[in-house]
Amino acid sequence: MSNLYREVRQETIILNKLDSGVISQEAENLQSLQTITPHKFITSSNLQVRIENLEYAVSKLKELMQKYSAYASLINTHDNLSKYTLKVPAEKYNSFLEELVAIGKIIMYSETTEDITMNYYDLESRLSTKQELVKTYQNYLAKAKNIDEILKVEKEIGQIQAEIDKVGKQIRIYDNLIQYSTIQLELLGPVPVDNQNKITLGHRINGLMSGLDNYFATILIIILGIVVYGIPAIIILFLLYFIFFGKIGLLKRIYRRTASTKNKN
Repeated sequence: MSNLYREVRQETIILNKLDSGVISQEAENLQSLQTITPHKFITSSNLQVRIENLEYAVSKLKELMQKYSAYASLINTHDNLSKYTLKVPAEKYNSFLEELVAIGKIIMYSETTEDITMNYYDLESRLSTKQELVKTYQNYLAKAKNIDEILKVEKEIGQIQAEIDKVGKQIRIYDNLIQYSTIQLELLGPVPVDNQNKITLGHRINGLMSGLDNYFATILIIILGIVVYGIPAIIILFLLYFIFFGKIGLLKRIYRRTASTKNKN
């Protein structure tokens, strides 16, 4: 391995330490940077609004979105409910919200504000460090003398570029969340009237007929019970009476025999 490549690797190690925050001076520089640059905030809120006319409220919401350059990233509509994920320019968020809550009655409201200043500028610092590192490797690539060195440098550049893309994507996500505040909105339609609480003449007649049906059904069950269980019971009692007390008269015969035996004695 050439001395030039070793020098580049040593510089890479130093830059990676700066990137990971091992060198305290980098952190101090980052802190100084934050004191003179604007803070970065992500604002989001959840809102439930009860409205009397859902169609009117949706129309009013569209007007507000157009007025304040907002947009809906998600819409979910049911029979009596509409859900929206709204993206509103951060500088117009408060004004938009004031007009939005006026379209109905607030049922629930919550808001969070997250300060991502430290994370944001840390990512920017890392991105700058990675970009400087790529330039260093590109300069070395121009001085490479053989294929082996070229391949090694290109591999390092590829790995660093992947990290740059990852950090850059995170910064873009942060930028979008900072520039556009998020509102999770639920528009609730009017409370449905419970028809069961309205007792009309028709309901009363139906209730009366249902009661009569139950009454006659009960009588029918009693009659069937008498037929199924009562008649066989009567027949059995009659047969027992006939056997013991009727023409057969088993009990009578036993009594007569007992009496005749006593008289003979």
